[in-house]
Amino acid sequence: MLELYAKACVLRKQAADWLSGFFKEERGATIAEYAILLAVVVVALIAVLGRLTGALEAKLEQIINGIKDVPTH
Repeated sequence: MLELYAKACVLRKQAADWLSGFFKEERGATIAEYAILLAVVVVALIAVLGRLTGALEAKLEQIINGIKDVPTH
């Protein structure tokens, strides 16, 4: 889980660096550039959330199994 978080942080840093360079190159962005930027952000979010979903499901399953094993009396 920590490895996944570290990868997400690295991806976020890389995206932030790319975005800062993207906006420094031109003063006025057109609607097409904003659409491309939005598409990149959406794809990145889908990729990160896809990886986190698997890790989260595994952790929740572990917690549920731990609760089931607790004695009730």
